[in-house]
Amino acid sequence: MSKFFQFLLCCCVIGVSYGKTEAEVKAYFMKLGIQCSRDWNITPDEMVMMQKHKLPDSENARCLMACVYRKAEWMDDKGMFDVAAAEAMVVKTHEEDTTMIENSKKLFEVCKAVNDETVKDGEKGCDRAAHLFKCLTENASKMGFKI
Repeated sequence: MSKFFQFLLCCCVIGVSYGKTEAEVKAYFMKLGIQCSRDWNITPDEMVMMQKHKLPDSENARCLMACVYRKAEWMDDKGMFDVAAAEAMVVKTHEEDTTMIENSKKLFEVCKAVNDETVKDGEKGCDRAAHLFKCLTENASKMGFKI
């Protein structure tokens, strides 16, 4: 199970905003992952895929990410990426790191396009979470983040 939580740390760019140290980020995502995995179990193969920054095409994997994003307050109750909340958290937790703040804002600007994408599950948010996961992981390195 701990590898699952390492995947959350490694592949969720959102982790950069919730702690100033790797240990704080890991602890935060372990907590979210534990909470979300109670409702959205994934297989060992899906876990391996996610560790490689690939989101499996299963409802549980998509909904697990939606759960994590919601608990991190990056997805609202309508299943939309909440850019303002994401930016506010980065500013709050990294007020001294202007590079982190600016790069995060650039990444969020790119990824806010997921809110315009058509999804089949509406406010449930699982499909949009998959789009957000893909956008964040594909664009993070372009903005200077290591994933």
